[in-house]
Amino acid sequence: MAVLASWVWVLAGCFCAAVAEVSDSSDPYPPLWEDSPEQLSDYMMEDGNYIINPWVYTDRMGMYRILLEETAMYFAKYGPENEQNLLWGLPLQFGWQYQSGRLADPTGMTDCGNELNESLCVSVDSWWADINYYLSVIPFLAAVDSGITGISPNQITILPPPKDQMRFCYNVSDCQSAVPGTMNRWRDFFQYMQLNSSDFDGLLNYLWEAHASSLDYPTSAFGDRYNFYSEKEANFEENWAIAVNYLAAARLPTTQNRTYSFQRGLPPRVLVDTDIAPFIPDFTPLQNEVLVSLKLLGDTDRNSGSLSLTLWENLMSTKLARTLFLKAFEEFLATSS
Repeated sequence: MAVLASWVWVLAGCFCAAVAEVSDSSDPYPPLWEDSPEQLSDYMMEDGNYIINPWVYTDRMGMYRILLEETAMYFAKYGPENEQNLLWGLPLQFGWQYQSGRLADPTGMTDCGNELNESLCVSVDSWWADINYYLSVIPFLAAVDSGITGISPNQITILPPPKDQMRFCYNVSDCQSAVPGTMNRWRDFFQYMQLNSSDFDGLLNYLWEAHASSLDYPTSAFGDRYNFYSEKEANFEENWAIAVNYLAAARLPTTQNRTYSFQRGLPPRVLVDTDIAPFIPDFTPLQNEVLVSLKLLGDTDRNSGSLSLTLWENLMSTKLARTLFLKAFEEFLATSS
């Protein structure tokens, strides 16, 4: 428990240091946000259907942009300019993956994501891209099915990747069969959002339940993708997936500025075998420290058989505990500014 506590406070420091670094940022948006579809009519249409290719960066980012637009009214009471929308964590995370080269073909067998004319290509061989598919297409289809977009799910056509087509689902009925728990949790989130009685804490709870559920299937199904990366990057991928469960238990608010700020602590490129944190020379001290913290958490989780997660979930089971944890972020920020 002492090891777990040390990770929590280190991560709190990393988070708040990152916030302090970019608090004056005037452009907290993912790359190519303005070049991505803002409404469904921006996608190509065929036989009355909107055609979305999630293996093109801007097409997948467009699904997020539409979700942010369509749900803005439900978050207006929590703050101006849609900044408090909890869905911001998804496109910002996807944008970091793109910017850091993690959506490109890790095998080097194709130019996907690696050449200028293929810069928008999202590789099906990318572990990050495959995991993100279940955090982009699934929420989008669940939102459509929940009536958020005002169109029928039958009007959406999701295109498959060039290979491994059977490892993904492409419409509401198929995804409901493939990952029913995940579809249900995202649908619950969007349905709760539309209730007059919904509140911010409730939205956080539903969001993190859906987010964590989205990782259940792909993290087990795409374990073979680790073979395409260096040992350091593969270990980081495993640790990142583990960390999400701890963040979910704490229900960290994934608002725009918080998420954008936090990502300043994430590695800006794919890790190679010679990278040894906290001594990676082209990474900032913060980025080095975050890698060390994530490794500590991952090792603790694996060595304890996830008992550490159970203890953390019990600790974070009350609103008071979560409030105190979030307050620690704010106090650290106040002393760092």
